Order: sequence, then C-alpha cells, then structure tokens
Amino acid sequence: MVQELQAEGNGTVLLLVNRSDADEYGLVAETMLAALGHLGIPYKVWDLDAGVPSVKQLLGHRCVILGQDGLGGKLGQAGAEALRDAVNAGVGLVSFDGDLGGYSGPFTEIFRMSPGKKPVSCSQINTTNVDHFITGTRELTDQINPTQPVEVWPIESPRYGPAGESLLQTSSGWPVLIATTCGQGRAVLFATSIKLWTREVLGHASGLDDVFWKSIVWAARKPFAIYAMPPFATALIDDCSGSYNHFRYADVMNKFGWIPHLEVYLEDIDRVMHEEDYADSVKIKELHDAGLATFGVHGFTYDNLMWFDHEGRKPLSDKQIAENFKRYDAYLKKWGITPSRLENHHFGEMGSNALPHLKQRGIEYLSMVLNFDTAWMDVPHKKPAFKPPMPYHHRGYYMDYLKDDPDFFIIRSYLEPWSFDSSEAVAEVDFLWDNTIFWDESPSNDAEGAARVGIKQIRRGIDARFFGVLVCHEQRVAVVTMSEWEEMFSRIRDGLKKYDLIYRPFEYICDYARSHHDTHISAVSVNDETGRVHCKLQGKTRLTTAIEIYTNDGNSVQCLPCDVGQFTGTASVEN
Repeated sequence: MVQELQAEGNGTVLLLVNRSDADEYGLVAETMLAALGHLGIPYKVWDLDAGVPSVKQLLGHRCVILGQDGLGGKLGQAGAEALRDAVNAGVGLVSFDGDLGGYSGPFTEIFRMSPGKKPVSCSQINTTNVDHFITGTRELTDQINPTQPVEVWPIESPRYGPAGESLLQTSSGWPVLIATTCGQGRAVLFATSIKLWTREVLGHASGLDDVFWKSIVWAARKPFAIYAMPPFATALIDDCSGSYNHFRYADVMNKFGWIPHLEVYLEDIDRVMHEEDYADSVKIKELHDAGLATFGVHGFTYDNLMWFDHEGRKPLSDKQIAENFKRYDAYLKKWGITPSRLENHHFGEMGSNALPHLKQRGIEYLSMVLNFDTAWMDVPHKKPAFKPPMPYHHRGYYMDYLKDDPDFFIIRSYLEPWSFDSSEAVAEVDFLWDNTIFWDESPSNDAEGAARVGIKQIRRGIDARFFGVLVCHEQRVAVVTMSEWEEMFSRIRDGLKKYDLIYRPFEYICDYARSHHDTHISAVSVNDETGRVHCKLQGKTRLTTAIEIYTNDGNSVQCLPCDVGQFTGTASVEN
C-alpha cells in the first residue's frame, strides 16, 4: 500500500485525479503516488469529483499533473480553460493522460496541437531529441520496448512530426512526448496511456524514469524543490578471492573514482598460487584502511556458504551457524578489518537464523533476491518467489525496511527484470557476462561490449533516482588483462560524461537511501519575488542530505543542492 505523504505550500505540484472512476483511479498509486514519493516531489492531491480547480487555485502550485487516463471529460470546458489560463500565467503542466480525445479546445491550445480520432498501438519508443533537458542524458540510439503494446494518441500536427518538436516517438513517427511553452508557462504532454507506467506494460525503473521526473522539473514554475537521491555511483564484485593478482583490479577501479564493495570467500584468500607472503590479505587490509574498498563475506568458498546449506537446499542448524560466525570473526580479526554493514549473500541464500549474528556484527543492510530459508534452485516450483518491497515492488530496484525485522533495511539497484516468478539470472546483471572468454561466453574479451552494459547499469539506477551500481563477478575479472580492464573503465567513464556522478562506498549510499526513505518534504513555500525557497522536512536522517532546488536557465534547468544537516523529527532549510 502506497502511503500518501502530501505536502503543504505553494512549492508543491497539484496532482489531479478522479476517484469516482474506480478502474482508472486504481492505477494512480502504482503509477503516480509511488513515483512522486520516491522522487521526493512535494505534491497535493485534488479530486476532480469534488469540483474543478479555479485559475487562482492552480496558481497556488508550481505545476499541475494530470495523473490518470480519462480526466478530460471531468475537467470539461471550464477546467480546460482554467488550465490554459494558469499555464499562460506561469504554472507548469505535465499531462500523463493519454486519452486526448476527451479534452476540449482550450487544452489543445496549450500545446497548439490537433489530436487524431483514436489511439494507435505502440511497441517501441525511440528517443528523437537529446538537446532538451528532459532527454539530455539519453542517446539517440535509446529504444524502449514495453512488455505489452501501449496506446498512443496520434497528434496530427506537423510541428510534432518526425522532424518536429517531439522528444520521444513511436517507431512510425507519432509523438510520445512533447514539451512546449505557453505564455509564461511550460507544458509537457505524454501521448501514451497511463498504463505505460504499470508493471504489466513497462513500469517504473524500466528505462523511462528520467523523462518522467525531468518533465515535472522542467515544466514546474521556478524555483522548484525536490528531495531525491543524488547521482551516487558505486560497484559490487561478487565471488572474490583476489583474481590471481591480489586484488590489483581494485587499483584500476580506484583510478577511475570507483570504491568497490568486494564480497570475498574467506578460505580462498591467500591460497592463490600457493604463495606464502599473504599478499591477498595484505591488500585487503590496505584497501580497507585507505577507504578504497569495503568488504562483505560471500561464503567460505563458492560451494560452501556461511549461512545456508546450498547443496542440501536447507538452512544450517543453529549450532553450525554459530560455529561459522566464530570462523568468520577469526578471519576478519586476522586480517585486521571490519565487515561492511552491507551484505550481498551468495546465491541470495540465507537462513533466518543468521540474522541475529549479522545484527551483532553491525550488519544492517541486505540485498535480497530470495526469501529467507529458501534455496536458489527451489524457486518458483517448490518455494514462493521473493516479493520486493517499495517503492515499485521491482526485483532490481527497491529500498525499504525488512518487514519481519525492521532492524534491517533491504536495498537493491541492479539491472534486473521485473519477474518475481523465477530466480533465473540475466546477462545484464553482470556487465562482463557474455563479454569475456570465461565459460566460453565469448571467443575473446570484449571491452566495448562490457562497457556498454556497465554504462546501462549505471544509467538505469541514476535515471530512476536510485543509484548506480556496476556489478560483476570476479571469475570473469580473472580472465581479462589489466589493460583490458582499464579500457573497460575508460569506456565506461566516457559513456557517462553526461552525468555528474558522485562516487561513494556502497554502505554510505545505503545510509543516504535509508535517510531518504525515512524523510519527506512536509511543506514548501516559495517567494517568487526573491526566489527564496523554504522547506520543512519530517523524518530522520543518518547523515547530511540535500534538497535539490531547480531554476530555469533559458530553455534548460539548473540545479543547486541545499544541504540539510542530520536531524530527527523536523528540520527546516532555506536557500
């Protein structure tokens, strides 16, 4: 259930809905409320069943969002005129209502368009303009293929044709997304059904979230404040034993700014090539103390897990779990390091009886793909699949407290499919998959192919306002040369130049994400004469976070983060 966290003040967006249309309103929580909450966009809900807002009421907000299909008839002529006049006076407008046939003339005047008579089916959405703020981090090669076709209402206006002013189009050239100005205001129109943002068709965190939130930011009257996740980037490498070069691959990552989280096999450290100088553990200590890597424990060896019987497909006994943690403590003490507060357990398998031991060692963040006490190979035919939590119930992108033990916060931002019904992995979860000679996955190591997937991993997380995680497994690292490895990271850097990435350790990002999850803007007021923005926040943070305050820069947008010191309860901030 999505919790409505509405905000007060003239710095909010106004979300128009129609609760009397039960079928269409039933999609609002999944498509709109979950996204606005995750993105930290302060909003107020207006139910059109209670009446149409006046121009004065619309002017009391930064932006108006039409948040479900079929609102045109409910707005009627008077509502459409109010929208037109409010936008002319400076209020932003973003319409996600794909039922354009229901709107009267004043609405179409805002966009200077003529809609067609009936919708067409769309199975591919292409990016056609990368010079606009809304699509500025995209590439002209970007294509989105919904799981199911979605309706697009054709716009019969040459200015929005294949060579016109649309930002996204169908494969046949019909506009999917247009952005324009009207008087003093900015307006954005999605010509697709709201169903585009449902899991069954495409959904959030599936490749279009950047245009979702940037449309609102671009259209909103400025200044405009939101409380979103910054563009953090980190890396995760599973199945670590040193990669036959004593973790030297981490030095290359550090050179390019990355601070990797390394999941190690305890018994494999210092066993490579029968060396006696303990080079692996020495390097672990060096990276740990310098803050250039964090370390989790993936298991004793690949097939010998710490907190689950992988071969037997069952939890370990309480006695064995306790013994395993004693061995765990001994290894870490010998190496002189403390474990990361994040654990990405091998195969996703963990017995629930391991949780108290993790808690005792300060581990509070888990990346989950299976229910506890469940074997990888038993899903879904013997055991139910893990049901990911908020905000979107997406297997690859979530952040929320563990339902049965809120001392743990579960978090994930990996390029994975929606499917809850299978534990089958897909190649894009690992940017090296099918791009190295490991397991004969490729006839040669393909730095360009690996970089292409790595770039996609980071873009998806950042665009959805989660965070970017570069993910791979060390056995594939082991078959690439360090020059090939460096080429991959050089290509990844070049492919992410449009982003102002902030490189941080994974557990730092977890602390920030937890603070973001626990906190929201409860009120925001804007002085349009001075440009001063005053925000009131409610919740609890573990570190300094930031409000993003956007201003217009010509036809584009600028962002100035405004720090919010650590707090519990309420906090106020002003630019």
